[in-house]
Amino acid sequence: MGTARRQLGYVSSLTQQTSFVAGYGTATGGTSASRTISGENYTVLTFTSDSNLVVSNAGLFDVLLVGGGGGAGTDGWHGGGGAGALVGFASTTTIYLAAGTYAVDIGAGGSVGAWQTSGTASYIGSIISAAGGGGGGTKGGTLTAGGFRGFNGGSGGGSIEIQNPGTYTIDDTFGNNGGIGNGVSSSAGGGGGGYASAGSNQAGNTTGGAGGNGIDVSSWGTSASTDNVAAGGGGGGTAAGGAAGTGGVAGTTGAGNNATTAGSGGGGGGNGSGGGNGAAGKVWVRFKV
Repeated sequence: MGTARRQLGYVSSLTQQTSFVAGYGTATGGTSASRTISGENYTVLTFTSDSNLVVSNAGLFDVLLVGGGGGAGTDGWHGGGGAGALVGFASTTTIYLAAGTYAVDIGAGGSVGAWQTSGTASYIGSIISAAGGGGGGTKGGTLTAGGFRGFNGGSGGGSIEIQNPGTYTIDDTFGNNGGIGNGVSSSAGGGGGGYASAGSNQAGNTTGGAGGNGIDVSSWGTSASTDNVAAGGGGGGTAAGGAAGTGGVAGTTGAGNNATTAGSGGGGGGNGSGGGNGAAGKVWVRFKV
């Protein structure tokens, strides 16, 4: 796609062109459920894999997207993965869609192999997106290559062994920063940033930092029960892993934990074991009925 398609967390100008629209449209796709939200009846469409949103009647649609979570680091002990961006929850995002078919792309979680990777963005066509989470730092990397440090993303990945921790920040884009492992003598990584809070710095020289908290989005209509998304992964350590944030997974002293809730980062590992994978994102579309 064009440049706009590659932007993180953007909404196209179509969302501004709603003054002439009388009301909500209708559409199909994904998994459909009926929800009552603040006394209003809605149909909520949930997308967990790449698919199509088919709009049969043009109109307004509320949308909620979370990008894929970042993978944790890969070598030694590592920082936890950052959460994917969550777009459309802090304030309701309503877009106008003409009748037609729109591709829905679900952001993949960051994987852990020869190198950790950040999560990828979730999209509805070329109209709106949510960035993926930053991958966690890895002991085998370098500052300039983005190894020791976590990667930027929807929320930042946790880092390890930053020589000058007071001058280096693992940035978020639409969420919160990842934590850091302080000093070259430490054997622990920072926690990945979550949507609701930043990842914590290492808790001790050999204990990883806690992952940032995710958030329950069920009030939007995603689920009839608690539905946590976008948590950061705990950092790994040689003595103890960092605690899990709300909806996330903890770091460990061995192989890292794979994230399990949408858009959440993987947990860091320790003692030479690999980190955990990030979880895929998710997209929801709702309209009044």
